[in-house]
This record gives sequence, structure tokens and C-alpha cells, in this order.
Amino acid sequence: MDACQPYYPNPDAVVYNVAVPYRGGIPGGVYDGKMIEISGMVPYGAHRFEINLNTGFDSSSDRALHISVRFDQHCVVRNSYERGCWSVEERNGSFPFSTGREFTLMIMAEMGFYRRQPSPYNPPPIAVCPSAKVDPGFMPGVGPGISPMPSIPSYPAVPSNPGTCTIPAYPSFPATTTCVIPPPEQLPGYNPGGSNLAPVYNPSIPYAYPIYGGLKSGMMVYISGRPSASAQRFTINFQNGTAPYPPPDIAFHLDVRFFSRSVVRNSRTNNVWGGEENMISHFPFQPAVNFDMIIRVEFERFMVAVNGQHFVEFRHRLKPLDMFDTLDIENDIIVSSIRFA
Repeated sequence: MDACQPYYPNPDAVVYNVAVPYRGGIPGGVYDGKMIEISGMVPYGAHRFEINLNTGFDSSSDRALHISVRFDQHCVVRNSYERGCWSVEERNGSFPFSTGREFTLMIMAEMGFYRRQPSPYNPPPIAVCPSAKVDPGFMPGVGPGISPMPSIPSYPAVPSNPGTCTIPAYPSFPATTTCVIPPPEQLPGYNPGGSNLAPVYNPSIPYAYPIYGGLKSGMMVYISGRPSASAQRFTINFQNGTAPYPPPDIAFHLDVRFFSRSVVRNSRTNNVWGGEENMISHFPFQPAVNFDMIIRVEFERFMVAVNGQHFVEFRHRLKPLDMFDTLDIENDIIVSSIRFA
């Protein structure tokens, strides 16, 4: 694993402001570990929209994965289509979409098993036809009823998710898992927080991101990256400013330590550290392996999820929250994206 170097897709793989319906190529095709992220907004009055992984442009092409989001039935239908025949529909799971709201949907291709990815948001499982193969030249078809995200001039044309180390394709099409991240306003205790903060891609480390207006209850921070191949530790801090002296106070210090396979949480005020918290159920990080972390700021605590699964929490020790206006990331980590909601 140490020999596996981080790989990031070509910026040309990112498409903005697509016209719907849309069909396009998947650079490199679909393989084990491939992630496709779709961000958009469902217009008011929409009845349904669909996303398909097809073998070609023709409407009769096989569909290894068919996702139909149906507001009229309040469900997300998953299915596959092969040789002119539909398979058995799957409809179980929550319905995290709302009209007039932005959403992000991530499709992760995994080899060999049809399993549900653990998630704090309980996404529905997806099973696809194992014999269907997605042509490398085609991308998900996006059906009517969905509006692409508007362009923002400050967004660089680079991927919002890190790539994976190249893995040879297998003869059969990989099983697929989806993780649907609902709009934060659907979550309890939401207050508008970080939605006005621009995303950052591939920042140099150490990196300090100014959080204008400071932390707020309801804010969610999405960090995607991977520890370096020989990582000893990496650190994420929510702190007030970046002055070297006196050192800034830290509301939440998250220190991932590979040498001890521990994750230490703490706070610092007036250059004095508080008591460490280090109890964890498992250690979800590996050198050179991508992870996705969500840090949610609640009224009483920070909540941390890793790879879609709740991991740890840390009760607030220092207030008011809005005095902490900087996200600081340090040490042995390669960050592909930082996003706020």
C-alpha cells in the first residue's frame, strides 16, 4: 500500500452546468473504487428525475444502474436493465431529496458484493446486474427534472473528490453503493452556517482556511483526502486566528496518530491543553487510502463521521463558537477538497 501514490482525475473529467437530459463519457470507464459525484438542484414542482449508467447512447442500451428519484411516490427506485428486460425494483430506504434544494449524490463502484455503505444518513442500498458492463465511453444519463448547479466563478475546474489508485478492471461490472447527503436544513438543529464559504481543492499543507463569521451551530465541513504513504499523524483544528504567538485557542483539536493508531480530541486555551479524549471504536484511516470526513457543528458538540459512518463526538468546551474563525489542517495528509454547508 505504501507504494500507492495519490492519483487525481484530470480536470477535464469535471463537467459544470450541463444541459438536461445529459449523456457523456466516463473518463477511464467504471472500475473498482470509481466514484461519480453529481451535484444539482431539483426545481420546484418536479415529479421525478433519473440517473443511469448505460452501455451506450441508444435508449435501448443496457443500464447497469438505474436510479429514479420519484417525488410523486416519495421513493428512490433502483434497478437494472439488460437485453430489453428490467430486473426487480428496489424501493426501500429513506427519501432525502426536496424540491428547490441542492443535493450531492455520490455513486461508488465496488467489486464483488452488493452491500450497503454505512452512513449516518442511511442511504438506500443498490444492487446492479452483475453481467452488464458500462462502456468506458459513456457517462450517467441524467434525465429531466433536475437542474445542474449554477457556476461560481471562483470554482476551479478540478474534481471535488480524490481519485483512487489504478486497479485493473474485472470482467464483470462492479456492485455499486450510493451515499446521498441530504441538504443540511433537513437535519435537526440546523442553522445556516457554511453555505456561503467557497470550496477549496488540492490546498498545500499546512493550510489555514478563514471561516468568515466563525463557527455556527448547523455548519457542516466536508474534508476529502488521503494520508501520505508514510504518514505518522495529521491534525485538524478549529481555532481563532493563525497568529504564531501567543498560540491561538483551539475549540476542537482532532489529531490522527498512526504510530499509536489513536485519534486524540482536545481543546486549548491560553496555551494550555485540556484533558485528552481518545476512546474510539475502530481506527478508520490507512496510509495512502482515501477517506471522506464530515464534521458537523451542533449546539452542544462537534460530530465527526468518516466514510459515511459516525465516528466520534466532542462536547464544546470553549464558547462562543463564532470566535473560532479558522480551519487549520497540518502534517501528513494530502487534501483534495474542503467544502462547507
